[in-house]
Amino acid sequence: TQKLEWKNFLPFIYPTAGMLFLLTMYVQYGMVSLLWLLVVVAATDVGAYFVGKSIGKTPFCVTSPKKTMEGVVGGVLIATVAGFFIGIAVVDGEKAALISFAVALTSIFGDLFESYLKRQAGVKDSGNILPGHGGVLDRIDGYLFGAIVMLILLRGLV
Repeated sequence: TQKLEWKNFLPFIYPTAGMLFLLTMYVQYGMVSLLWLLVVVAATDVGAYFVGKSIGKTPFCVTSPKKTMEGVVGGVLIATVAGFFIGIAVVDGEKAALISFAVALTSIFGDLFESYLKRQAGVKDSGNILPGHGGVLDRIDGYLFGAIVMLILLRGLV
């Protein structure tokens, strides 16, 4: 018999929780909240990639060695600005900027979490649909982590 540990259930619990947060966001704040999340996470990922490629020099984290501090800062700033313009359809400007900033940071950590899991499994990239971005799972983890933070902040700040 195999001993059951909580970490064996993490691959099932984590995405399910994220999906429940997405569903709750949709029900309580409408489709625009999901669009807001999509834009912030995508802008973080794409912004970090291009800023990091163009001016990145300082390594950010050993878990994801290609990430640079400059890329992370650039991605978060780009996502905060992009998210602001959609977020103001849901909340006031100050809250839209704050939530966009927090979700952008969170999506970076979602990506790092997924990178850690990939390294533990001995996988370099989780796909090549998004060339240079480490795969679709990187983006999905950003959405799942971001959804949790966005909903908590929407409920706490609104």
